[in-house]
Amino acid sequence: MLPRVLGNGELRKLLAAQVPADFADWLDFVAIGALLAFVWQAPSIAYALLAVAMGAPYLLVGPFAGALVDRWSVRAVLIVSNLGRGAATAAFFLADDWPLLLALIALRSCVDSFFTPAKQTAIQALTDRAERASANGLSHAINQASKVVAPGPGATLLIWLAPGSVFMLNAGISALAAVLTMRLAPIRRPATDHDPETMFAGVRAGWDVVRQNPIIRTVVLMMAASYFAMFIYDTFIAPLTRELGFAPQHLGYALAASGAGGVLGSVVFTLLPDLRRPQYWVAAGTAVASVVLLILGGAELLGAELAAVVLVAIFLVLGFVSAMSVVPIRVVLQNEVPDHRMASVTALGEAANMTALLAAPFLGAVLAEAISVGAPFVAGGMITLIVAAVAARAEW
Repeated sequence: MLPRVLGNGELRKLLAAQVPADFADWLDFVAIGALLAFVWQAPSIAYALLAVAMGAPYLLVGPFAGALVDRWSVRAVLIVSNLGRGAATAAFFLADDWPLLLALIALRSCVDSFFTPAKQTAIQALTDRAERASANGLSHAINQASKVVAPGPGATLLIWLAPGSVFMLNAGISALAAVLTMRLAPIRRPATDHDPETMFAGVRAGWDVVRQNPIIRTVVLMMAASYFAMFIYDTFIAPLTRELGFAPQHLGYALAASGAGGVLGSVVFTLLPDLRRPQYWVAAGTAVASVVLLILGGAELLGAELAAVVLVAIFLVLGFVSAMSVVPIRVVLQNEVPDHRMASVTALGEAANMTALLAAPFLGAVLAEAISVGAPFVAGGMITLIVAAVAARAEW
């Protein structure tokens, strides 16, 4: 059964363009790692700076990008951001050392910081309230499927192609996304007399929307807290599986299960005619996530044994319930944020998430060093449980 929302022709065009756009985000991930590790033998600091190059632009440039998207044509931003990503990716071919490559990766992330605010604004403009759960479920399913599927072909291509050739191919995929986006009709939004005169005014206006609306403020903070909880433990999944006595292939099965769970959870929302009481979806998803995280961390701390099938099932559940948080929160934002502030609020939310992503791993490292590798999972579970309690009491 196909989701009814696919009858929306303009939304269908947007989602079709999102497929290559999201695929391009992950296709060259392995090629970047191969270039750093095997070609240039880059020092350890390069990998830390890689994370900064990929994430910091969403924090530093993103809020201003969102303010500009609120003033510009959404269709034009979608087209130009895909073309810009393609051009930046093609420039990777010219990099002859790792500092230049990281600078180009940061440039691509700067361009990419325009894409998500524009995409979320487009979904808001192209749907009504009854369609948004399904539309965001489809969009999130595409995003999660890309994370699972794209790195594999990227790694396989390295058997026949040099990393530079993979970058050029990936640039072509971004160009394809731009071409598909050109099929969209101009995306109309209600006219407003409140457009800011400067980027700084736009950022302040978006911040005022978050600060003054308790629903928006709550969901933005909850999403950031959920990201913080996730990235406390995320980088310790591999050592945790090792400490629990599993082989490397079990780590692969667990990560694949997490990705598959994210896709399946998103698909559930595509079939919903409407999303009622979204706070209870978030509360249920985060409550289940907290339980399985406490099981994982507690098993390592107590020296307990887990069967391989239990490990894989836990990560399948973690992936599934992650969609139960992400999709409803996006729906709530699209329902609550004024049309002319959607991009700036989305960008501020992305900046909050990125702050959590950059800060949380260091706390996880302190906990792992001071206690054990299971401690970050217990901490993540406790934070997630607090998010569940807040969501259960919320009135959306």
